[in-house]
Amino acid sequence: MIKDPDASWEGPFPYDALAPAGVTPWTTHAEMRDVSFELLARHLMTPVTQQAWDELRGVRRRLLVDLLLYDVDVTEELPVAAAELDRLLAAESASPPDAPPGPLPEATTRLLADLIRFDV
Repeated sequence: MIKDPDASWEGPFPYDALAPAGVTPWTTHAEMRDVSFELLARHLMTPVTQQAWDELRGVRRRLLVDLLLYDVDVTEELPVAAAELDRLLAAESASPPDAPPGPLPEATTRLLADLIRFDV
């Protein structure tokens, strides 16, 4: 799992703060409820780890934290991404440099219209 690099989080990211206690995104909810005992036993219970545990032991808040994580197998995805970048760079160098961009595809235009709201 990798964390969204563009996501901002106030304070340390909860999974990072609880990593010394063995907490990962794959920790079950039942195990998460007992993490405080592990933190206390290892003398790791601090205000930072307490806050992180509070954020992850509630289902709604944990889902919000998990939303910022991506399940990516880097060793598998990296060659595919590199090949795609090479293909895009080759296509860019083959096209005329001053060619104006074409119109957006209709599906993209509809998606943008759905996303952009001017509710004032």
